[in-house]
Amino acid sequence: MKYYEVEGSTVDEAINNFLIQHKIPREYIEIEIIEKGSKGLFGFGKKNAKIKIKFDDNEYLKRRSKVILAEILEKAGFEDFHIEVIEDYPYYTLNIQSPDSSLLIGKMGQTLEALQFLVERLLNVDEKSDIKILVDVENYRKRVIEDLKNRAIELANKVKKTRRVEKLPPMIPMVRKEIHTALKSISGVRTESYGDGNIKTIYIIPEDIK
Repeated sequence: MKYYEVEGSTVDEAINNFLIQHKIPREYIEIEIIEKGSKGLFGFGKKNAKIKIKFDDNEYLKRRSKVILAEILEKAGFEDFHIEVIEDYPYYTLNIQSPDSSLLIGKMGQTLEALQFLVERLLNVDEKSDIKILVDVENYRKRVIEDLKNRAIELANKVKKTRRVEKLPPMIPMVRKEIHTALKSISGVRTESYGDGNIKTIYIIPEDIK
């Protein structure tokens, strides 16, 4: 929940200015009038209206993200799909179910990553937001990332014992980020990504090897 104090010549103008500036529908805000304002006399003593606005940004992000994703899919030519909403604070997952799931995932998850990027870009999510919007297809993200995390942890423990560098299969940024984060908590090893373009390989390296 966020709070704003806004001014305008009138209460209505203050409200409209806020809605236009933040590009949000009226139904997501609650208004408290602090000062109604006054026109004054012959231009003297004029006072702006002042209002306090309560904006439920989390609820807005949740509803708006689903609408945006549906619009993207429709414009891309997909007709047979259903968006399942999975809430597991702070994550809000939009899980697409469709006969075209393989196309929506793409090679090594590249199409899925593009969908994630588009939703975030169009939604303009604040990095400080309490919730994180995730796009998934038939639970692909959960299945693949969990499998890779488990494999990465096994290799990290192996590296600690053998002191030999190990590597994981090439992967897209979305997945690499999860793997790097998962291995941060394992002492004695570090991770580095190598490769050209978006698809890179993660190497698990003994911490004291330069």
